[in-house]
Amino acid sequence: MGLRSQIVTAVVAASSIISLFLCFYFLGEIRSNALQGLNSKIDKSVYMMKLVNARPLYNVDKETLRVNMETFFDDENMKRISISESDIEMDMTLERYFEPGGQDIHKAFYIYYKGLKLGRIEVTYNTGLIEKKLARFRVQMLTLTLGVICVLVVALILIINQLTQPVTRLAEAASEIADGNLDREIQEVGPGEVGVLSRNFAVMRDAIKEKMGALEAANRELEDELKQKAVNEIKILRQSQIISSVNIFFQKSMMATSYREVASLFIPIAVEVVPCAYLSVAVMEEDDVVDVLAVLENENPPSEACSDKILGMYTRHLATNDSSDVIIINQTESHPDFDTDPCMENLMLIPLRIGARMKGMLVFTDKDGGFGDQDREAGHMLGLALAESLSLKYQEKERLRLEEMMVQSEKMVSLGGLAAGMAHEINNPLAGILQNTQVIKNRLSNSNLPANVKAAQELDLPLDKLLKYMERRDIFTMMESVLTAGRRAAGIVTNMLSFSRKSASGQLPEDVGQLLEKTLELAESDYNLKKKFDFRKIAVIRDYEGDLPRIPCKASEIQQVFFNVLSNGAQAMMAANTTDPSFSIRLFRDQNYLTVVVQDNGPGMDAATRKRVFDPFFTTKGVGEGTGLGLAVSYFIITEKHRGKILVDSAPGKGTTFTIQLPMA
Repeated sequence: MGLRSQIVTAVVAASSIISLFLCFYFLGEIRSNALQGLNSKIDKSVYMMKLVNARPLYNVDKETLRVNMETFFDDENMKRISISESDIEMDMTLERYFEPGGQDIHKAFYIYYKGLKLGRIEVTYNTGLIEKKLARFRVQMLTLTLGVICVLVVALILIINQLTQPVTRLAEAASEIADGNLDREIQEVGPGEVGVLSRNFAVMRDAIKEKMGALEAANRELEDELKQKAVNEIKILRQSQIISSVNIFFQKSMMATSYREVASLFIPIAVEVVPCAYLSVAVMEEDDVVDVLAVLENENPPSEACSDKILGMYTRHLATNDSSDVIIINQTESHPDFDTDPCMENLMLIPLRIGARMKGMLVFTDKDGGFGDQDREAGHMLGLALAESLSLKYQEKERLRLEEMMVQSEKMVSLGGLAAGMAHEINNPLAGILQNTQVIKNRLSNSNLPANVKAAQELDLPLDKLLKYMERRDIFTMMESVLTAGRRAAGIVTNMLSFSRKSASGQLPEDVGQLLEKTLELAESDYNLKKKFDFRKIAVIRDYEGDLPRIPCKASEIQQVFFNVLSNGAQAMMAANTTDPSFSIRLFRDQNYLTVVVQDNGPGMDAATRKRVFDPFFTTKGVGEGTGLGLAVSYFIITEKHRGKILVDSAPGKGTTFTIQLPMA
């Protein structure tokens, strides 16, 4: 109940109580006075009745008595009057009806005349009329009191409204402010203390508003800090898990000996950090041939067509974006690369940069609920860890390759001096053997030579029989074998001398594609090679880049290198009985080099053989089938005479690839 209602209620209650008290007080006084007046009137009437009825009763004047009784009975408060005299048998009674509620006042007395007891009069008065008048008066008083109270209430309400209106407005403002509406306007007007209260209340509101604003700002800042703290804690926990997983991976990868072993160690660790149904690690060298190093075993791995789509998207991404960007597709059915064949629910692809010549990708697919920002961060960190580990293996591989090249170069330098000395020491007696053998053959086989005829006649020796003897005993065949062996030895000496000749004289601009074609023609027509294996049965797949410049080189030496590589590959495929043997020859520009890649599908080589393939006198062929100098001389020609590079990559059962790089200037 409001203050105004309380005031009105209190005033009305007090007024009502006072009015009712006064009303009933005055009614009581009036009733008391009326009863006193009635009693006084009754006493007077009794006296008069005694006075006026004494003589008529004495005279037995019944008519006068009746008139007197009717006169007295005119009093409206008289209920009954009777006069009786037994001696004269007189009994006169007048009586009227009164409604219940009044009080009877009974009087009985005897009439005396001259000392004689004449008769008895009984009079009964009733207060009903007085009570009725009092009741009407009471209603009038109560009605008047009620009217006065109503007028008082209305006046009081108007006065209170006028007086309490500023307070009411302040109360309403206080309620709205209490409900949070600090923008509620407060009218700073009002008489006396109310105006002061309004102004103070407005000042208090402004202070509360300022404090509330500061408190809300502090609460928001605190909430933001708490939220950020929770996010940071989750991130720290997540990053701690990732860092722990990465550390474990690095520790294990240190013991790995190959890319595939590194990738195999990476798969289970990555799946713990980013759970998914399928995960693969793939790398690509400069020829963009994809090599899948390891996959997470799955009952439903992506199909080959789906893998091709992923590769195409990855290739476009590398061409148009930073290679460190992570690709996330959570709805493959709406992606243009997969809309016609959504072969997976979602995808996260992480490009890898591994060294200068190799790139790769890490593919997560089919994660429940899709991939989010945390998965992106985790995938990025895992990708960096994997790329770093693979880069270390790549650098280690490059270091070993460079060490092999340095060792090979040192061997070539050492062998250069040895070859020069050996060539000079062997060349002179070998020349004598070949020359004298040729002279012997000519003197024994030519029967028309004058000197031969003269000597035979002096000894009486028939030349025709001697020739038949020599043929029957295969003397000439033996001589031819001696000459063939001598020429072969001379070729070996010539190759050995190549190690000591580093001059670049004689280099002219040549078309390497034409040199390759001439070498292929030579390989197809070479007798020694053809008698062991028909080179024409080998399929040759050519992929020559157009508009390649001529490069300075010595054509015969470059052809010798090509011939050695092709002949070694052909003989290896012959020895292994390779089904559908083939060479894949690629010729393209690579920065400042012209690169030739010769790849066969033969048996390949193990690591030990691959490391020694350029060693002088190292051969895997049988005795008498090879000198072990073909690839060694080829290495020397490319690296020393042409300042280029020659590399070999091979694995058992995967063929052999020779990469020859020649500087274009």
